[in-house]
Order: sequence, then structure tokens, then C-alpha cells
Amino acid sequence: MNFKIYDVLSSLVPGFLLLMSVLDLFNLTFNKEMIIPYTALAFLLGYLVNTISSWLEDIYFITWKGKPSDCLLNGHDIWKVRFYHSQKVKELLREESQNDKSTTDELFSIAMRYANQKDSRVEDFNATYAFSRSILTTVLIGGVFLLIRNYSNWEYYLLILPTLFIAWLRCKQRGYYYAREVLNVYLKLKNQ
Repeated sequence: MNFKIYDVLSSLVPGFLLLMSVLDLFNLTFNKEMIIPYTALAFLLGYLVNTISSWLEDIYFITWKGKPSDCLLNGHDIWKVRFYHSQKVKELLREESQNDKSTTDELFSIAMRYANQKDSRVEDFNATYAFSRSILTTVLIGGVFLLIRNYSNWEYYLLILPTLFIAWLRCKQRGYYYAREVLNVYLKLKNQ
């Protein structure tokens, strides 16, 4: 099994953040002599957060008013991520699918087949989206843990709610960046 640095960090960062929230929830102090067991536990927690974030993805899409790939194919972008060729890409994908009633998910999966090549930027965009999704889920879960213990302290709300919003917005943007990159690679390959 080969671990990339991304695989390790994408589990350790959310895992340690969640571990700190759990320690606070149970009123435990951080013991620096336990750093190796904490690291193993943080990796496990990060792995679980990544899984939970994958399960919550459909809920995130609802809060974003749609899946980024569906929105971009239907001509709806966001202020930070623009895609100007949705109609052209959709027509090319429909021709390739040979089905006029293909869903946007089916069309996007065709684009992904083209875009997921070795040495492409698409893999990096997908990784940063998955990491952002894990961070959003970590902030959500850790925020709940912190608020359970500190529900009457308004300073926690002042910290957690803006952090949650920023993580939510950044995750949404990363989802759109990924979908746009897939569609741009597909369009580039079809125009060659």
C-alpha cells in the first residue's frame, strides 16, 4: 500500500482537530507524552471524518442548491467560479451518450472518463475538494462537540458559526473548481 503525503495529511489534519474537540468535550487535557497514540487516533478519526463527509455530500449539495457538476452543465455558476461553455459541452456530451434523455450525472461521468488521465490537474482538484469536504465535516462535528460543552458561552458561537460558514463556502467553491476542471479538460480534448 502506497501512502501519498496528501492521504496522510487529509486524515491527520481533520483527525487532530476532531481529537481536540473530543478532549475538550470530556474535559481531558492534552498529554504531549501521548503524541504517538494521539497521532494514530487522529488518523483513525480523520479516516472516519472522510467517510462521514462522503455520506453527507448529498446534504451539502442541497445546501448549495445543487451538485456543482449539474449546475455547471445547466449553465449555473457561482460568483467565484465561472464556466462559459456549458451549452457546447452539454451538446457534445449528449452526442456522445447517444441518449437525449441522459441525466447531467450521466453526462458528467462521460466527461470524467476523458478528464481522469494520468498527469492531469483533475486529480489535484478532486483531492482538494475531498479535503475541503472533510474540513467542513470536521468543523460541523467539532463545532457540535464544542457547543455541547459550552452552549451558554456566546464566544463559542461567535467563533464556530463563521468558521462553519467559511468552510461550507470554500468546500462549495472547491466542488465547482473540480467540476469546471473536468468539463474544461473534456472540452479541450474534444476540440483537438
